[in-house]
Amino acid sequence: MRYCIQHATSADVAFMALAMDPDSGEWGSNETEHADRLLMTCASSTQVWAARDNAGTPCALWGVAPKSDDEEIGCVWLLACEQFEQEPADFRNLSGMVFAEMLGEYVQLENFVDVRKERAVELLRSIGFTVDPAATHSASGTLCHRVWLEAGNTRSLSLAERSAVLN
Repeated sequence: MRYCIQHATSADVAFMALAMDPDSGEWGSNETEHADRLLMTCASSTQVWAARDNAGTPCALWGVAPKSDDEEIGCVWLLACEQFEQEPADFRNLSGMVFAEMLGEYVQLENFVDVRKERAVELLRSIGFTVDPAATHSASGTLCHRVWLEAGNTRSLSLAERSAVLN
């Protein structure tokens, strides 16, 4: 599959909001809450990137917002459609390019990932993120891994140095 990475548009975000699993509970309890929460997350982000397939359909979003207590650290988030279940290497490569670009703005990217999301943790580890041992996240009370990536620790090239199209 061929993908193109560009800054996300409102149409990309709207499409992904509609494509979200209404039973996931991650972004709210119903489709309206999912869309509202995704829109708020995008609005607070300094960068939001979209991957589109060769038909121009959005299939992934990545974003980063400054951490509230340290604006040099970016709180990274991502959302991907099911097609990447069969194409994990493509998603890993796309993610690496986007995260490298984000590290041009932030000295570190981090977030907390629920321990039950083993595939997400392994994806982030494979890109170069450090995965800390599981601990209870104080804000949510959920057992999470802190995942983080420092600017000097990326194996990927920036979007400016690589083609934004992945074959």
